[in-house]
Amino acid sequence: MQESGIVLDELDLALINCLEIAPRATWQRLGAVLDVDPVTVARRWQRLSTARAAWVSGRATGLPDACLAIVLVSCANGAVNETAQHLARWPHVLSVEHISGGHDLSLLINVPSLVALSRLLLESLSAVPGVAATSTMLVTRVHRMGDQWQLNVLDAAQRARLMEGIRPWPARPPVPRPLDATDRTLILRLGHDGRTPLSDLAHETGLTVGTIRRRLDGMITGGRLVLRCDLALSLSSWPVGMWIWARADPNDRATVESLLGVPGARVCLRVSGGEPNLAIGFSLPTIHEVPLTESRLAAAAPRLTILGTSIVLRFLKRMGRVLDSSGRTTETIPMDIWSDPAVAGSETGWGGQ
Repeated sequence: MQESGIVLDELDLALINCLEIAPRATWQRLGAVLDVDPVTVARRWQRLSTARAAWVSGRATGLPDACLAIVLVSCANGAVNETAQHLARWPHVLSVEHISGGHDLSLLINVPSLVALSRLLLESLSAVPGVAATSTMLVTRVHRMGDQWQLNVLDAAQRARLMEGIRPWPARPPVPRPLDATDRTLILRLGHDGRTPLSDLAHETGLTVGTIRRRLDGMITGGRLVLRCDLALSLSSWPVGMWIWARADPNDRATVESLLGVPGARVCLRVSGGEPNLAIGFSLPTIHEVPLTESRLAAAAPRLTILGTSIVLRFLKRMGRVLDSSGRTTETIPMDIWSDPAVAGSETGWGGQ
């Protein structure tokens, strides 16, 4: 696989798959899984990072009062790109996609409360000159996020060896405590580099390595922090993104379980605020897979009503990472979802001013 001068071989893909499963695994553990020297593994990851082809990041999740929303944006004529690039710099806008269909952009927004979402929409988003109209769908349940997406290139034996080195989480995770200022600092730091060594985190916060380890373990087991490894999709076998807007009986759990088994199903969100109550995101090998995927979805979940389809023309931002035209990361925007959405929107000027 080649894009912009970088070629990924089987070892690169296997390493990325390892980090999708265990984002902070040591080079020694990864070397044992892949049957290569740990130094070679570290050098491979450095090469991928330097080429901006793959990255590990962390973000806050599962916060009690936080709101996750999909906002579809229609832009003024000729203003789509400038508007998208402007919104991609907002900390509450986790992802930005240029899509086909009745709207120009799809935003994934995370804010600490409904009031904060209202302020972002009324005081910030509506004031952007390129925004002509918006439609908001509140996410009421996450059935699957891209955090769980994997390349699936490891064989069963490699997966088993990788899991042997990972301490299992307790069957009944402790009740998570509220995040304090230090927790937020750690999450934002891991958003920049999810593999930041414990020693660096300890130095930056003034805490001990043991305290940092306990804090991270507590946030992960308590569902407050998720770590993920991402790859520039143009370098994968699944470069095409598609959203299906659909409706199903809210009590029909079997339909959701069935659609999650359709190849390429990457995201499934229960939403409220319009005719669709499900937003299903797919990653596909080619654009020609779109009708085949729709057919598979209809066969697997016959009680699902498909209301519309949008193709992702370009990923401009994914989970805090601004991307170039090939999908490689160019900049990290801290996912500071706790900041004031009105202030955050006003701090970035329009048109580069």
